[in-house]
Amino acid sequence: MITGEPADSNGVTVNMALVVSLNHPTACDVAVSGAKGAGLAQAKAAGLPVPDGFVVSPAASLDALLLAESQMESRGTGGARMAIIGLELDAALSEAMAVAARCLNEPLIVRSSSILEGSGQWSGAFTSVPEVHRNELSKAAKSVWASCYALEVLERYEAAVIEPCEAPMGLVVQSEIFPDFGGAAVVYADSSVRIDAVAGSPRDLMAGWSSGCRAEVSDGEVSGRDALELMGADALLAVAAMAAEARQKLGFNLIEWVMLDSEPLLLQVQKSLVDGADESFSAPAALGHRFALDFVRMARDYPGSWGEELVLGWLPALRQPPEPVKPATEATAEELAAKAQALARRLLAQAWGEPPEEADAAHAKAMSVLRRMRSDRPNESIDALSSLAPVDPDLAAQLLGMTSRLLEMTRPSGRQGIDRWEPVLAGVAALQGEICTGRGSASGIGAGRLVWVEHSKQTEHVRPRDIIVTQYPLANFSPLLFDAAGIISVGGAPTAHLFEVARSLTVPAVVDCHGVEIVRNGPRLGMLDGDSGRVAILPEQRVIYERERTLGARDDGQP
Repeated sequence: MITGEPADSNGVTVNMALVVSLNHPTACDVAVSGAKGAGLAQAKAAGLPVPDGFVVSPAASLDALLLAESQMESRGTGGARMAIIGLELDAALSEAMAVAARCLNEPLIVRSSSILEGSGQWSGAFTSVPEVHRNELSKAAKSVWASCYALEVLERYEAAVIEPCEAPMGLVVQSEIFPDFGGAAVVYADSSVRIDAVAGSPRDLMAGWSSGCRAEVSDGEVSGRDALELMGADALLAVAAMAAEARQKLGFNLIEWVMLDSEPLLLQVQKSLVDGADESFSAPAALGHRFALDFVRMARDYPGSWGEELVLGWLPALRQPPEPVKPATEATAEELAAKAQALARRLLAQAWGEPPEEADAAHAKAMSVLRRMRSDRPNESIDALSSLAPVDPDLAAQLLGMTSRLLEMTRPSGRQGIDRWEPVLAGVAALQGEICTGRGSASGIGAGRLVWVEHSKQTEHVRPRDIIVTQYPLANFSPLLFDAAGIISVGGAPTAHLFEVARSLTVPAVVDCHGVEIVRNGPRLGMLDGDSGRVAILPEQRVIYERERTLGARDDGQP
């Protein structure tokens, strides 16, 4: 049983097992308040300017979530949400919320505070309900709980291998603020502060709809013309000071803030993985050779260990790969792998000029060359692979069919992780692709197929390890990031919730990149650098490398 401090201005003390004032010491516990509420309670206890309010414990949502879970099989996600909306709340809980709200000015806002929201993976996942009157608190609470069964949230749960009822939903209730300005601020390792700001509420900025304007504060100096014109230096310095205080006292380096009557207020605190390297990506010069472009396309068609073991050591010998021939009879993966490996040895011996009895030696040579192709000096491998002897096209077509079938049969479930050839693709794209420039939002290098995603409900064309490209970084794209190579948006700001999800999952991200609209016309291979904001897109059509032209004695990697 938790006893909250008096919440009624008339002096009524309420014994609240599930409703606790943000001023109460127990509210600092995630189990009591959820992650968002606990962060605000900790900030309030540390003296930061957090608006008054109260929390409803995550435990209060358990009955509603269990009821919704029981409806999923028969009524689907819509029925699960309606089951929560139709639930009659415990009278004592409703009364406790009503009493706690008496000292708050209307309208109120009821915000999610899941126990999961301390992780950036869940940034922007759940609903907040604004413009709530005191007699509507129970209805608003159920609306927030019901958001756990929204389709895009369930997709995020599935990707994270979590059931909704395993992660109860708390609530934060405060007076709704109608600010002059709002936004987010990030404190970096060097103590500089980057601020994204908009006029009015920060809602659209955080949701990804608005780009806002940016300021940087370092050693008491403010830069960023648009932000200075919007807010002025004094207001930006006040926000930066509040952000720095949150990091110093609590260890939170990302805040959501508003300005009301020239005073900064804190709406949310979070730990963010924002401190990345600022070094630009560099690639071996040899990856600028035309053969390297041809090779990475082969590696995309036949990825992973099967591609390397069965195909890539001889496929460059063919100027135009044949159409794969589907295996004549169905076999187990083990049976098919044994046949494919025997056939691969025959083709490797042909490609590397070895007699059939030396097929194992040809295989060992090919594997060594492929390993060097992934090193920082791929020159010799490019020379060797581009000079292979011709192979039997009929046998090649059979083996390509077997390999394609093996890839289908052994495709892993869940997150697949980075493919061994992605760094090579990144290097080829960086040297041979069309360059677009945006702003880095999540650190790292990603390479893969850039695919345009117009709507979160239209994702059938998206594959594992694709780079997601979209107009705005909206939070409902988050489930796609759990197995993506990167995320790029044309609009939005680096502090949008979607990019916090990307940082949490170590998915590189670039924002404000206008040249990428070209992939609306169809997927293209490419790379992104989440530190420099650089994106490179390879030509749409396959460029066939002429085998007569090799690197020879050149060491600079140029054709």
